[in-house]
Amino acid sequence: MPVPTTESVTPRRLIRDEVFLRLLDAIVDGDLAPGEQLHDSEIEEWVGVSRTPVREALNQLAAMGLVEVLPQKRTRVAPIDIARLRGLVETLGALYVSVVRDTVPLLTAGDLSELEAFAERADADERTGVSEDIRQSHLTDSLLNIYVRRLDNKTIARLTTRHVPELSRALKATPSLRGFQLGAPIIREIVDASRRGDANAAADGVRRYWDVALTALVDDLAESVADTAPKAG
Repeated sequence: MPVPTTESVTPRRLIRDEVFLRLLDAIVDGDLAPGEQLHDSEIEEWVGVSRTPVREALNQLAAMGLVEVLPQKRTRVAPIDIARLRGLVETLGALYVSVVRDTVPLLTAGDLSELEAFAERADADERTGVSEDIRQSHLTDSLLNIYVRRLDNKTIARLTTRHVPELSRALKATPSLRGFQLGAPIIREIVDASRRGDANAAADGVRRYWDVALTALVDDLAESVADTAPKAG
């Protein structure tokens, strides 16, 4: 396991939280690749902690579907499961449609300013081609988090915190930018509807983004995974 090079843990966070966040970032960003073996001793050396918080962090990541822990055998970064990913996309899509519809009337001027800034980046991508910025800060990680934050529903916040990283990892691993390109104009529609206070139109935009952009991204990833899978015979 070639662990990323970062500074050791800082005392300002709980140790187990620090280990969890370090591993989460490395997995979502692809520094720790799907299927890669994870060895406690190497993680301990990387983060500078004892075995107990490492195990706690790995178990927490396993509960999120990002790590596979096989007792007495091995621990590894979970491979990307396309069938599971499609189910996750469907579930999160329905959740976000509801969140946006409920939140539009609550948005503040500051929220709308943040939404507009993201939409302007999407507009630029539509004109010049999708940037790495949009790939790294896609809709669920940034724009939709504004709605989740404003709604301030602890149950929804827990659900997105638990499940969005798995989606984020998959989107960052998708080799094609087609889905991002298809989604760029829809982002503008979502933001404009939110600025008008049209909750139904904004929610419908999220639904279309999921049906068009996310479907294309997952389809392209599935094709890529199939192409790299070992051939029988």
